[in-house]
Amino acid sequence: MNRLIGRFGYAYGVAVLLSIVSPHALAGTRSQPVSVTASTSYDPSSHMHVYAYSVSNPTTNTAPLDTLVLKLQPGVDLVTGFTAPPGWRSFYSAEKGTVMWAAVGYLDAEAADASGNIPPSDYAVAPGGTLTGFSIRSFSPPGAGTAITQTYAPLPAPTTPEELEAVENDRNLSTLPEDNGYSLTTTVPIPDVDWLGNRRPAVDGFLVFANLVDKSSFSGSSLVVFRLGSAGETVDKATLRVSLNSVDVTSLFVFDSEYNGYVALFDPGTSPIKSGTNVLRTSVDGIVPGTGDRVATDTDRVTFNFTP
Repeated sequence: MNRLIGRFGYAYGVAVLLSIVSPHALAGTRSQPVSVTASTSYDPSSHMHVYAYSVSNPTTNTAPLDTLVLKLQPGVDLVTGFTAPPGWRSFYSAEKGTVMWAAVGYLDAEAADASGNIPPSDYAVAPGGTLTGFSIRSFSPPGAGTAITQTYAPLPAPTTPEELEAVENDRNLSTLPEDNGYSLTTTVPIPDVDWLGNRRPAVDGFLVFANLVDKSSFSGSSLVVFRLGSAGETVDKATLRVSLNSVDVTSLFVFDSEYNGYVALFDPGTSPIKSGTNVLRTSVDGIVPGTGDRVATDTDRVTFNFTP
């Protein structure tokens, strides 16, 4: 069996591969204590927070570390820019609020194990080791959250129905991180709200900004992201108009599924952006919620400072 399939084939969902294996497939605890170190930085051109993590597996542990999970609360806005160390792979489920990194690499993917078991990845962190290179990006600001780590444990080999039932019913043999992992507090993105414009509450949801508030500052370049119909309102995209410093830039905004919104990047010399104060104006029509078919316009005026 291919080692990646055998070790990562099932659990939170096949589409996102958010667990190590099928529940209850491994024998022994995977919750040996490890440490996770987090650092954050801020990208002034996109207003995104960058989250970087390293893991350390103490010398007192008896198994290599092969899984790191971050648990995110509902309302965290946009998680992207995943990086993983060599031999590791990242998985993400927005629905489940889970980011996971797993050691999946083998120097020889077809090599057989003498015991007939699936061995730990050659890139898992051995006791006494430290590994960096885990990172994500998000518009949401940093705060306290939960990380879960798992150390390797071999597959069981039940030979009777009674042994199989024992494996299935023992929470300590589960491979789900929440069941059989080591939980600790770390820094993660926490929920924030898009800026509505603060003008007319009945229509402010027609267009909301994901990474921009009045009197923001950008440097180097300016990435602007907004969303239409943030609360499910009916919005007529054909009526959308956007200008920067009185120059129409509507056509520069293109929907990007990664950001779940309309995105434009403004660079000096190739766009109307200028050093100092800039003015962005938006307008779009939509149906006022609860009125049946009454159409109104959501307009916003946002100023921001730009440093080349």
